[in-house]
Amino acid sequence: MARRTLVLDASVGVKWFSAKDEDSLPRALDIRDRHVAGDIHIMVPDLFYYEVINALVHKRHIPSEAIQQVIADLFDLGLGAFPVGNAALASSALIARQFTITVYDACYVALARENACPLVTANPRHQRRDLGCQVVPIEEWQMGLVGGDSPLV
Repeated sequence: MARRTLVLDASVGVKWFSAKDEDSLPRALDIRDRHVAGDIHIMVPDLFYYEVINALVHKRHIPSEAIQQVIADLFDLGLGAFPVGNAALASSALIARQFTITVYDACYVALARENACPLVTANPRHQRRDLGCQVVPIEEWQMGLVGGDSPLV
């Protein structure tokens, strides 16, 4: 069975490490665990790592030592990280302008479009528009469903 590929934005990745008061935490953990088990493949722009760590740095209840461990843990997950390049940044800029979102947010949309796969997000700015890719709000993630023909929602 082919693994289902999805793009995950940092709004979901932050939930993995910031369990305090996080909505949809079981769904976020299910996505991570299914990736680790090899059931699905998560793709992210390399910006993902910076955004997740930036969010955690500003959560004062998380000690600095724990953040250092999170950095190692993030890389140990083996996410399919894609570096920024000319084409990706150009596409992100066009998407950002078209939908009045940040280039940072648009890079996730561009990656999902480029790879014809869904974008799973907890970011309300991604959930309100037809962005040219399937957008799956984390609240609609169907836990336990995997595989090429299984619906995400």
